[in-house]
Amino acid sequence: MSTPQERKQVERQARRRRIQEAARGVFAERGYAKTSIEQIAKQSGLSVGAIYLYFRSKEDLYVSLLERVLDDVIAELRKIRAAGGPDALRNAWSYLVQWAAADVESTRVLRLVCQPGVRPQLSDETARAAATRIAGVCGELAALVRDERGRDGVAEADLLWALFLGLLQQADGRGNLGIDGPPLADAAHAAFSAIEPSLRSPAAPMAA
Repeated sequence: MSTPQERKQVERQARRRRIQEAARGVFAERGYAKTSIEQIAKQSGLSVGAIYLYFRSKEDLYVSLLERVLDDVIAELRKIRAAGGPDALRNAWSYLVQWAAADVESTRVLRLVCQPGVRPQLSDETARAAATRIAGVCGELAALVRDERGRDGVAEADLLWALFLGLLQQADGRGNLGIDGPPLADAAHAAFSAIEPSLRSPAAPMAA
């Protein structure tokens, strides 16, 4: 039998997920800039004050939406790793690119996380959850490098994640300024092809 404290925690998580689901719909419909906490409260059937019991700010709530999304990304990367094969790392990269094209709102959240000054707007709970999941994505990429290339893979995973985020930012910049350029998918696959030879090179032998 659960304790009162455990039941309270379950109820809190259920209420938090309810708010997140309401927010997801409002953000998708109106976009981040045009969404207000009042609109999210109305959609969730809760008061504005109740929203602020669970989330410090609109930014905090927005970033918290990464939790479920990145859990799904990690699960898919694990499937790709389990399937194996010589192109598993490229398949993982292709999946990330396809996800970015299909779930534009979530990639906008990722870009917000990279902005200076956003951390004070985030609760410790949200920041910790986002950091854990981003580390999980990088961990799966590192495992793919390790499986295929026989090296630690941490540096390569960090490089791939930075490249992924940079491509998203580049696409935003081009769109905002009206600069012609290749579609995100084409740019991403060209970028991966440029660094793939170094990823495929075998690990250097350990010094005696």
